[in-house]
Amino acid sequence: MALHSEVKQTISLKQERYYEPVLDMIPGEQCQVDGGELRGVMIGGVETTVYLMVFVLSYSRLMHVSVSVKPIDTETLIRQHDAAFRYFGGMPRECVYDQTRLVVMGKVFRELTLNQRFRQYATAAGFRISACEGYDPESKGKVEAGVKYVKHNGLYGESFANWHELERYMADWLDNIANQRLHGSTR
Repeated sequence: MALHSEVKQTISLKQERYYEPVLDMIPGEQCQVDGGELRGVMIGGVETTVYLMVFVLSYSRLMHVSVSVKPIDTETLIRQHDAAFRYFGGMPRECVYDQTRLVVMGKVFRELTLNQRFRQYATAAGFRISACEGYDPESKGKVEAGVKYVKHNGLYGESFANWHELERYMADWLDNIANQRLHGSTR
């Protein structure tokens, strides 16, 4: 019986996940970026899939959202970054992403191959690219929560006469609702 409890204890120890302590960021240090999509948004009476790119500054939790009715490609991602940096009034030193092909083309033995066009953009713009481990959404939890918030509190159930109305709505929602929230860690 002692062997059984020892094996059981060993298995439970192996299943525990180690959490890297997350240090409070300093202003201007990091932005977390993630995409999402929401199906069924009514635009002009037509159910449409809206593609989102959500940017969250790690220190202040200030959020910017770019929307598109087409899947996001590298050039669109670059334009969305420019819009986010204008909205924020500056650029962070580092942007954190998951391993989307828009940013990371591949990985061999923990060595990442970055999307060349996006790497050139980041280098010219002056920010560092950081990619999370694959299948580890918790490593960029601020923006993961932001994507859910946009889908469920910003867009879900809304309908718009046209694309421009959606863009105006998102700008107003960001300024008057999303970026007015008090966050437990930033109070």
